[in-house]
Amino acid sequence: MHASEEKPSSVPSVSGSGFKRLKYSGHHFGCARVMRHIEQALTDRGGVIWARIDGKMDWRKDPATLQKIADCDVIVINGEGTLHHGRKKASWLIAVGNHPVTQSKKLALINTLYQENPDSWAPMLRGFQYLYARDARSARAMSEKVGRYVTWLPDLSTAAGSDPSSVPRRGIAIGDSVSKTATNFLANLAMDLNTSEPTRILPLTISLREENPYRPALRRRLRRWTVDWRQRRQQRNFPILTYLRSEKDYVEAIKATRLSVTGRFHGICLNLVTATPFICITSNSWKIEALFEDAGIDLRRLVSIERLTKKMVMEEDWSFSEREQENIRSYLARSSQQAKAMFDRITGVDGPEL
Repeated sequence: MHASEEKPSSVPSVSGSGFKRLKYSGHHFGCARVMRHIEQALTDRGGVIWARIDGKMDWRKDPATLQKIADCDVIVINGEGTLHHGRKKASWLIAVGNHPVTQSKKLALINTLYQENPDSWAPMLRGFQYLYARDARSARAMSEKVGRYVTWLPDLSTAAGSDPSSVPRRGIAIGDSVSKTATNFLANLAMDLNTSEPTRILPLTISLREENPYRPALRRRLRRWTVDWRQRRQQRNFPILTYLRSEKDYVEAIKATRLSVTGRFHGICLNLVTATPFICITSNSWKIEALFEDAGIDLRRLVSIERLTKKMVMEEDWSFSEREQENIRSYLARSSQQAKAMFDRITGVDGPEL
């Protein structure tokens, strides 16, 4: 596919993060930011977004989706943090690599974690012409499985480069986690911190839970009612909690704080982009530890919930060291440069090899 072609190629975007909305105010702000960047990069190079396939759907069983795939030229999968420990929904994504309907297509798996997956996935992984991990550990794991070198570049939420604050910072922002236990712990910590310094609870999502549109209608209605009730109760229990309406709102809120405490991988990414000092807790895969290694972040910022206390948050200096600042600048520069090169390769636009 070339940007100079009279008829641009069609590019369906298959997302491991479950992003499905045309407008980029998706449920998860980090994933919405990534998908916005991917689609902009593809269309800037002459591509046409032919379809968007939700990672929560088993596309192999949907005739309409199979037809959309049959009609396209290129399939780009945003792997995100989905491909670990052989998860069922992850297997739907990786199946793109050797499905009959995809055999004549250009296949790209990008921006992906890859951790402790079954050996049976290796043939499917080898079916992708373009493989790009989002961390060095995943790149090594993928290289071993496919028998060729796989490179990595930082998560695409960082590809737009630095976006530091231009206003005075004050207060603390407390985020959430994929773990309910960790999210509740962070919320209670925030309430305690708020007695000493203005603190806000700012989840990285637009609401408590994202609706799955592929469940039966009655189940969706019941689920929606339950989630709405739980969210109202949560907001009564934690009056400093705010669910923001968009990625832009979240980024602006983080830029106004002096410190961020998060349990989310993309929370850390946006802290790096906005130059916001942070503390984080571990997640359900190696993604956070791998990010620390790749970006050159001091491991003192990675704290277990058993160790994280109000005293630690308030009394320690969490500002970035000079070395961290230099490492973050290099990490963001790598992200921007290599993301451009990656999309140039996928779309056939001349550009430097990674």
